[in-house]
Amino acid sequence: MRTDWIRTLNDSDGPFATVVLDATHDTADATEQYRLRWRELRERLADDGADESALTVLDEAVTAADAPDGTAGRVLVADAARVLLDRHTEFPPERGTAAWGAVPDLLGVLGAVGEDVATVVVAVDRTGGRVRGVDGTVSEVSTDSGGPVHKASTAGPGEGTADARVEETWKRNAQAVAEQVEKSVRAGNAGLLVVVGDAESRSRLRDELPPASAGIMAEIENTGGTVPEQVDDTVRAAADEVRETRRGEALSSFATASGRGDGLAVTGLGEVTGATRAHAVETLLVDPAAVPGTELVAGSDPAAVGEKADELVGDTPVLSGPAANVLVRAAAATGAAVVLVHPGDDVTLTDGVGAVLRFPVGPAS
Repeated sequence: MRTDWIRTLNDSDGPFATVVLDATHDTADATEQYRLRWRELRERLADDGADESALTVLDEAVTAADAPDGTAGRVLVADAARVLLDRHTEFPPERGTAAWGAVPDLLGVLGAVGEDVATVVVAVDRTGGRVRGVDGTVSEVSTDSGGPVHKASTAGPGEGTADARVEETWKRNAQAVAEQVEKSVRAGNAGLLVVVGDAESRSRLRDELPPASAGIMAEIENTGGTVPEQVDDTVRAAADEVRETRRGEALSSFATASGRGDGLAVTGLGEVTGATRAHAVETLLVDPAAVPGTELVAGSDPAAVGEKADELVGDTPVLSGPAANVLVRAAAATGAAVVLVHPGDDVTLTDGVGAVLRFPVGPAS
């Protein structure tokens, strides 16, 4: 899971209020229920010593936002001055959470929001296609060549030449769609390309795409001209598959590196904090069910973390917080990815944390 979208939270000195609440709006009294849920979480924050200014900021954010349509969750992080993060999620939490502390509840944020899979969706047929970019912009694509797009139903003199012209028109249209698709994939740094259309149109588009874009392509059979907006359920399912594939690959990388003994995989708070201080962590693994409530200290450099102050060589502790949140904060600061370990995953982590490293540190180096 990429962490660039939470990196800006490190720009604030805090302290922080982190809220994950049910924002479902599917009944007549949904607005009132939403405010009641917020009131309960607000009281929790106040009991934990939250700054009144931060609570006021959140009050305004909760009451001012447009209600989502149907089931949804909402994730908010705020300091005393402003809302720093505000995300609606597809699914509401099983129960709302609220935390006040020197570090945001980043483990809760990542668990609620999940990994964003930048997706391009294209509906393609023989005449062209419609391409929806990562930013939601939809482009109509056609060569406007005026060439025939239907082959003759019966054979006759000259039909072979006519059919060749039809094939050429199809090819030009596929090339035009592929060009726009490639632009959209590159512009949005897409990790998934969902293609809707009949089998022949999808095949022609695949043949015209560069290997990198063809490699992230998921296909949906459709011959009725379905537009991108009508396949969102299937798009979400495809994105879920991408997320799980990425997570599985990260777990496999950790297992492989752990078995090599070359120092490119570590586990346990001591080993992981040492690698974090060296900016060596490429992927941080956290098991929310196993990570201890131990607090870590952190210096002015978010990556300067340790179990004790004297571990922060060259830095001075400026805050302390739950180990998982301090490590995720450091991962975001150093451009590392984060993977949440689920029950049943075939991976063993000491203290509920592990890391795949960019380079070995300590004795293994």
